[in-house]
Amino acid sequence: MPRFPIIENLFSGNDRMLRGTISESDYTHITKVLRLAAGDRITVFDTESIEYEGVIMDISSGSIAVQVDSTRRLQTESRLELNLFQAILKGNRMDTVISQATQLGVSGIFPVISERTQVRSTAKVDRWNKIARESTKQCGRTVPPAVSEPVDLRGSLEIRNESEMKIILYENQAELLRDHMSSHGNPVRTINLFIGPEGGFSEQEITLAKEKGYTVLGLGERILRAETASVVGLTLLQSRYGDI
Repeated sequence: MPRFPIIENLFSGNDRMLRGTISESDYTHITKVLRLAAGDRITVFDTESIEYEGVIMDISSGSIAVQVDSTRRLQTESRLELNLFQAILKGNRMDTVISQATQLGVSGIFPVISERTQVRSTAKVDRWNKIARESTKQCGRTVPPAVSEPVDLRGSLEIRNESEMKIILYENQAELLRDHMSSHGNPVRTINLFIGPEGGFSEQEITLAKEKGYTVLGLGERILRAETASVVGLTLLQSRYGDI
């Protein structure tokens, strides 16, 4: 069943009628792509993690009215605050990382301009946030992770600096993420994860990260592509400390 977010939720429990604000892009998708109209069934959700299923009564460019059949509170947001700091990748690879990171439950995505970053434009931030919102609808989440404006590496190392675990992945590191997690017995609630660009981080950048309290770890003997390393790192952390 089609599933869309509502920005403002005016739900009357007495007559089971919901009126919510929708974005222009969602209106276009609902009416022009899916061609839904009054009488069709739809699922909508709000930022309080409540999902509503019912029948469309009316729809306009700014709002939707739904006769609600059922409601439920979702538990799809991870208990782990996992922040991904991803050096900007070429082509559509960054799009892929943002979509997959959203599915894996990240809390925030921070594009990083590193020494070897080949793409330094900030023009795609709106596109990246749209991808995060679309992935949120598809994977059952209710709160999309915000994709921030790109920041250089030095500046990004100051963001969320109070996190309990701060990790930067580096292909020349003997200590592995899996072993580090095994030796870390305490529960963790907040994690920063840095992933490099196609050419990896430089030695100078790794030194700077260490000075800022980051632990340098590897993923194994094979060198992974940046977008693969992102998925592997996030999955391992969610498996150990989150909800996977």
